[in-house]
Amino acid sequence: MKARPEIVTVITRRNPLIRWSDRLEAALMIGAVLLVLLAIPFAAAAGSGAYAEGRERAVEQAANRQETTAVLLADAPPVHVRLDGVPLDEKVEVAARWTGPGGLIREGVVTVDAGMVTGNEVRIWLDALGHPVEAPVTDTDALSQGIGVGTGLWLGWLTLVATVFLACRAALGRRRAAEWAREWQRIAQNRPAA
Repeated sequence: MKARPEIVTVITRRNPLIRWSDRLEAALMIGAVLLVLLAIPFAAAAGSGAYAEGRERAVEQAANRQETTAVLLADAPPVHVRLDGVPLDEKVEVAARWTGPGGLIREGVVTVDAGMVTGNEVRIWLDALGHPVEAPVTDTDALSQGIGVGTGLWLGWLTLVATVFLACRAALGRRRAAEWAREWQRIAQNRPAA
């Protein structure tokens, strides 16, 4: 929503053809544009906070997780194929064996791609106790989260402001149409018979 020069003219100029609803609509548009622009710093701050939080989580997880190799003890279910012949990228859980912290051999369930067979090696991440966990959050993940939060908040605010503005504009349009109808009716009643 960009304020056009005509809008400012509608608000400030004295013109008998400009109704109060035209002035109100112009003021609402300027207000909506200002509200959307003023929300940018708040959305950026929220995104920056989400990024900082993600970075802290990435540092903490990188310090407490280690990568190792696990050997599958069973076959994973076969890969499913869509009707058009494209294989689905599915993750499944399969029994595996790995060496945990302190050199302890452990067995458990790990998440792998469908179609893997017994004896395949997969890279997994372990927590401090040697249990399989998700890979640690990366800086890229934290950045994506920050951008997503900031952009999402701003777009949500933009949608709300635009919805309120359009609802007010529609109400003003209906009121103007009703005023025109009354004006034409009054003119028709005052018109001399031919």
